[in-house]
Amino acid sequence: ASHKKMEKFEYAANSQANNMEKEGGELSPEQSAFGMLDIVLSVVIVVIIVLLARRFIRKRKDEDNIKPILIGKPLNVSTTHTGSFVDRMKSRKKNVIVFYGSQTGTAEEFATRLSKDASRLGMPAITFDPEECSDWEEGLGKLGKDIEGSLAIFCMATYGEGDPTDNAQEFYDWLKETSFSLDGLKYTVFALGNKTYEHYNAMGRYIDERLEELGAERIYKRGEGDDDANIEEDFVTWKEGLWPSVAQYYGIDSSQATQVRRDYELTIHTDLNPTEIFSG
Repeated sequence: ASHKKMEKFEYAANSQANNMEKEGGELSPEQSAFGMLDIVLSVVIVVIIVLLARRFIRKRKDEDNIKPILIGKPLNVSTTHTGSFVDRMKSRKKNVIVFYGSQTGTAEEFATRLSKDASRLGMPAITFDPEECSDWEEGLGKLGKDIEGSLAIFCMATYGEGDPTDNAQEFYDWLKETSFSLDGLKYTVFALGNKTYEHYNAMGRYIDERLEELGAERIYKRGEGDDDANIEEDFVTWKEGLWPSVAQYYGIDSSQATQVRRDYELTIHTDLNPTEIFSG
């Protein structure tokens, strides 16, 4: 009996030793894998923290080294035109201005062509949108007095049932209400309309008559273009008579005026070998 008790004791001791060896000794493969993964993750986290810390410190140093930029007073730059159109004409040395009341662009195109014609005649010109004018009394009042040999041409379209175009509405309202004298202003008018409407060319006719009532001088008869027929032909026919009348009124030698402000010159080369000239 005592022998059996000793065997049981030895077996229990060996079992306890084996358990202690497993708990405090070598790890199982699963336990070993998890341990290595924890170490790797810890190292990665430490590296990331170090890199972020270095980047933050470097950024703070860069900010400290940045020199402040001193910004002076803002420049007074404006995209809009200042002053009256007369001031603009003086600064650009122009003496003809072509106003246009345009809804679809035809009157503006005609105004541009008239401006070029005037410049070729020796009368430098600009086109002007009436909507940009804030003081018609100052503008038209000074035009005939402050600019020698000045001329105002109005290309005015009629919109709808005898109404002014959107960009000429304020000018039309001013003409209706003002009693300001336009003595000294020289002008002419080309009206654009459509005979299928009841109030054919009402806007151009009104401006022509109203300017004369206010004391301005018409130097050439009003032209009228009919969009229902051939408005281009009407315009060309009218301006063919306009420029000889303008030249006569202002004493311009039209035969020499075309030489003014030419941007090119013709040179005839007689010493070139024709066989060496590329002709396409």
